[in-house]
Formats: sequence, C-alpha cells, structure tokens
Amino acid sequence: MQKTILGFTLITCALLTMSSINVVNGQQSTDPRQNKKIIISKAGAEMKTPQAVVWRGYLGEVFTVAQTNGEWLWIKEKGGWLWEKEAVYFDTAIEELSQRVKATPTAENYHLRGVAFLAHENYDNAIADFSESLRKSPRNVGALNNRGQASYLKGDYKSAVTDFSGAVVMDPKNFLAFNNRALTYLETEELDLALSDLQSALKLVPEYPEALNNRGIVYQKMKKYDEAIADFTAALKIDPRYTDALGNRAYTLQLKKEYVKAIADLELAMKSNPDSYEAINDLAWLLATATEPSVRSGARSLELATQACNMTDNKQWNTLDTLAAAYAETGQWDKAKEWLTTAIANAPDKEKSRLQGHLDLVIGQMPIRQ
Repeated sequence: MQKTILGFTLITCALLTMSSINVVNGQQSTDPRQNKKIIISKAGAEMKTPQAVVWRGYLGEVFTVAQTNGEWLWIKEKGGWLWEKEAVYFDTAIEELSQRVKATPTAENYHLRGVAFLAHENYDNAIADFSESLRKSPRNVGALNNRGQASYLKGDYKSAVTDFSGAVVMDPKNFLAFNNRALTYLETEELDLALSDLQSALKLVPEYPEALNNRGIVYQKMKKYDEAIADFTAALKIDPRYTDALGNRAYTLQLKKEYVKAIADLELAMKSNPDSYEAINDLAWLLATATEPSVRSGARSLELATQACNMTDNKQWNTLDTLAAAYAETGQWDKAKEWLTTAIANAPDKEKSRLQGHLDLVIGQMPIRQ
C-alpha cells in the first residue's frame, strides 16, 4: 500500500558536542562518525555548501552522516555540511543527556533529553521530560510543542491539540505549532480546521515546505487534486530534496490516473534518496495495482517490493502489503495470502480492515487494484 507522508517539526534548544576524528600513529583512521545517525540539537542548524545554506534543521531531526571533514558532517539527504557541535549521536544521545540532566537539571537539559527520547520513539519518557522542563520554565513554548508531538505520535490527539493550542496562545507567531496542530486535525479528519491552521502557518512563513506538503495532503483528502499537486510542487521548489513531497505528488497523480507522471516522480525520489524504502515501495504498489493494464508490471513490482521488504527486515506492514499485491499480480496466490496475513498481524488497528479486504481478494484469486 502507498501512504502519504506528513511533515512534522520540533522546536529549539541548545548545543551538544560530538567526538573528533581518530588519529593513530599520525594516520587518520576510519572515522567512526561515518554512517552514524545524528539528532539535530540546535534549531536552525545550517546545512551548507560553499555557495549557499541548503537547509536549516529542526530540533530533533535525524540524519545519517555520509562523510566528514574535520568538525563538519556531510548530510547527504540535504546535500550540505553540518557543524558537528549542532548535533548529537543518536545511539548515545540519551546516555549523554541523562548525565547532563543529573549534573545540571535545568529546563533546557530536560527539554533536550526529551527530544532524544522522542527521536528514539520513547514517548512516555519524552512527555515526562518535556513536562519537567515546563515545570521549571512554564513559558517554554518549544517544550510545549514537542510534548504535543509526543502525544500525537502516541495517538493521544486530545492532549496533542491541547499542547499545540497552548503553544499558539503563548506565541501567536509560532508557525510550527500551527503546522503540528494541523497534522492532529488531519488524523481526526477535521480537514477544515487543518486547512485553517496550515493557512496560518503559511501566512507567517510562506516558504515553509512542510506546511505546503501538509496542505497538499489536506487538498488531496478533499479531492482537490490540482491544488494538492500545486502545493507539493511548491514545496519541492523550496527544497528539491524533499522526497516526501515528491512521493505525495506521485500518489496524487495516481489518483488522477496520470501514471506516467507518477512513475517519473517515484523514479526521481528513488534516485534522490536511495537509502529510503518509501519510494521503492510506492512504485512497487503502483506497478502491481494500477487500474491501467499497460502500466502494470508484475515482475518489476515483485522485484521492488522484495527490495523494500529487505530494507525493513520484513517488519513493516505497509511493505508486506505491497509484496502481497505483487505476488497477487503475478498469480502467486499462496505467497500473497501468506504475506498479507503477516501484514495484518503487524498493522495498526485502523489499517486492519483495509488489509482484510486485500486478503479477501487474494483468497478469491483476484488481484488487488487501487
């Protein structure tokens, strides 16, 4: 199955340090920072080339270090260099920040550790740390926004809206909180409220790619496909490496049955971010399930779906659903049934009925069509 991808954003705090290059007997050894994940620890951290700043990071964004040059880390996803002191290693962030909290239990340090817990999907501990940060500094709008995000990711949408609303009241120019509250309204299918919040965010910051992407999703759900495509395109003009917007535009093009354009977008997304499984999975889904026979290719769909499943260790329900669709398209019904059964077991409750519909088709030896 293909999914639309939302853009969430966090808010600010201070710096952390990272280790430098190892040197052994006067020779530079393999840099341990390469291929390590990092968490942005300063809002607005610049990723740059000699020519321009290509991205300003959000607190809590996670990237992989592709190359190093002294104190600079090459972030391939954004095509720019990041100063190492504006990030912390993903694997050791919680331990390092716990030491800082123990030594200096300030609102700032609790906030930063909360961000690390959030990046590790430890939502209860994140909420506890953000709450402690707010107890020590009640007008910490960043901690309030980030606690809202943790509640959102837990599925506690009521608490999330309460925190995002509090952040907006505290700071009416807080475009991040408007964006994040809109995502919560998207989950609760309150599309008019979501649209209103995204309009507010974009009024404050017109060139805000995540808000443009999210407004595109709202328009897509409203079946205003041309408006959705315009927003995804605008987001990509601001950030050409924004593969989520590229994937969302491809999905909207599919809904319009403009398959050739959709395939071109997904091929570009795969090329732009080869380490991500999403575009691979989305193209596999399209090639297995398109209603236009000339577009479908069971063999290539199966190849891509297998690749996406391998990249996710056969644990992502969405890729398993796609793999089953590819097997169904190639007439391998037993394998399709097997993988759909596994997908249903791993899927969140809100997705199980849809996947059961796919399984019913496969049991009747009928292919899955989008």
